[in-house]
Amino acid sequence: MLESSNIKIVLVVADEPVSALDVSIQAQILNLLGELQQEFGLTFVFISHDLRVVEHFSHRVAVMYLGRVVETAPARDIYERPLHPYTAALLSAVPRVDAKARTRRVVLKGDVPSPVSPPGGCPFHPRCPVAEARCSSEVPRLLPRGDERSVACLLV
Repeated sequence: MLESSNIKIVLVVADEPVSALDVSIQAQILNLLGELQQEFGLTFVFISHDLRVVEHFSHRVAVMYLGRVVETAPARDIYERPLHPYTAALLSAVPRVDAKARTRRVVLKGDVPSPVSPPGGCPFHPRCPVAEARCSSEVPRLLPRGDERSVACLLV
């Protein structure tokens, strides 16, 4: 908890808090966390591989690849218009009931490189469907792309 001038910030780190739970129990836990957030003004760092849960629970999203943030934005923007090719690939794999909400599946080729020994240039370039030659030599920085969004991609 951080305190300064009568302002209290309570930060809760929730690492895969509902990943091993039945869907109905997940919903109950997420609703409880939401109620606690509202009642006590909590801030969550919510870590999850389940993008449906992230979409439901989060206001802002940071997408990571090999331990590096590749895109940050308000959740609505990430889900409506992903900018980084990895974000787009992840979201294309999320099952959707609504046919209008479905996107064309982006299938990534190759294996995930070792995070201990990542490839040169952009870490995602060996699997990126839109990579160019410079992606193998230039490391993209996480740069602002509008008021509330940042992306680490040479092609965005």
